Amino acid sequence: MRTVFSNIAHLFKHKAIFRVCVLYLAIVFIVTLLLPWLPLPYQPNELDLEHLFTSPFSRENGGTDTAVHWLGTDGIGRDVLVNLLFGARSAFLISIPVMVITSLLGLLLGAYAGYYGDNRARLSRSKMLICILWLCCWLYFCLYLPVNLGAALTLKKALSCIVCLLVLTVLLWKLLLPLLNQAPFLKHKVYFPLDKAILHLIELFSSVPRFILIILVASFLPPSLFYLSVLLILTSWTSTARLARAEMLRVRHLPFFEAAHSLGVSDRRLIMKHALPNILAPVVVAFIFGTAGLMALESTLSFLGIGMPANIASWGRIITGIRSNTAAWWLVFFPGMFLTITVLALHTCSNYLLEINGRYTKG
Repeated sequence: MRTVFSNIAHLFKHKAIFRVCVLYLAIVFIVTLLLPWLPLPYQPNELDLEHLFTSPFSRENGGTDTAVHWLGTDGIGRDVLVNLLFGARSAFLISIPVMVITSLLGLLLGAYAGYYGDNRARLSRSKMLICILWLCCWLYFCLYLPVNLGAALTLKKALSCIVCLLVLTVLLWKLLLPLLNQAPFLKHKVYFPLDKAILHLIELFSSVPRFILIILVASFLPPSLFYLSVLLILTSWTSTARLARAEMLRVRHLPFFEAAHSLGVSDRRLIMKHALPNILAPVVVAFIFGTAGLMALESTLSFLGIGMPANIASWGRIITGIRSNTAAWWLVFFPGMFLTITVLALHTCSNYLLEINGRYTKG
C-alpha cells in the first residue's frame, strides 16, 4: 500500500495532467458530499412550471429575489445545474461503495484461489456445513427479504436484517461449530478444490453479458438503489477476482514468498502480510477503471429508466428530457460533458498508475 501512495505522490508532483485530473475529481467529490448543506436556490426535484425548457443563463424575477437558471431547465421546470450536481453525487455514491465492496470481494476470492489452488485447501466437514448455512442466511436476509418487502423496505428494517445476520453469524461460528466438531466425522478435514470452484463461479457470472443481465433482473424488481447496488456488485467482482488470482500466482513463486513459506509462516500471514501488499497496485488501477465504468453504466441505466428510482437525480435522467424536445441541446450537452470529463479524468489517472506500475515491475 505504501508503494501505491508513493506512486500517486510521484505522479502528482511530476505530471501536470495527473495533477489536474486528481484536483478535478477531489473538488467534485467534496462538493457532492457538501451538497445537502450548500445554499442552493433550487432542489433537484423542485418544479418551476412557469419556466419549462428554459435555455441556459435565463433569469427568473420573483419579487425582490433574483434566481438564475444558469444551465436552463428541463421539460417540467427542474434546474439543470442543481440536477447536475446531485447527479454527480448519485454517481459517486453508487459507483465508489459498489467498487469498494467489489474490489474487496474479488481481491479475497482471487487471492485465496491463487494461493491454495485445488489441492492445498483443507476444510473440516463442519466448516463446510457452517458455510452453507451462513450462505443460506445471507441469501434470506440480504436478497429474499428485501425483494419481498419492496417499497416497504425502510432503513430501520434494513438495519434489522443486518443485525439479525450478524447475530446468526456469531451463533453459527461460535456456538454451532464447536458442537459440530464434537463429531469425529464432521471434524475430519477434506481437500476442497477452491481454485476450481471460484473459477467456475466466475464463469457462471461472466457467461451472460453484464448489461443484459442487469436489464433482465432489474425488470422484475422495483426501482431501488439497494437492488441496483446488489446487481452491480454481483456482476462486477469477477474481473477483480481474475486479476487478483493472476497476481497471486505470480507472487507465490517469488523468492521472498517461497523463503517465508519455507520458514513456516502461517498461510493467513503469508496472504495478508506478504501477498496482498504486492498485488494491491494493479487492483487499485482496476478500481479506478471500474469506477469510471460504473458511472457510465449508472447513467445509461437511469437514461433507460432501469434500476434508478425516478425521484433520484442522475445525469442519465437529465439526458432523458431530450426525448420531449430535441431542440433542448443543453439537456444533452452539460450532463454528457460532465460525464465525459469525469470518466476521462478517472481513465487518465488509472493510465498513469498503470504505466508507472509496469515500469517498476519491469525494473
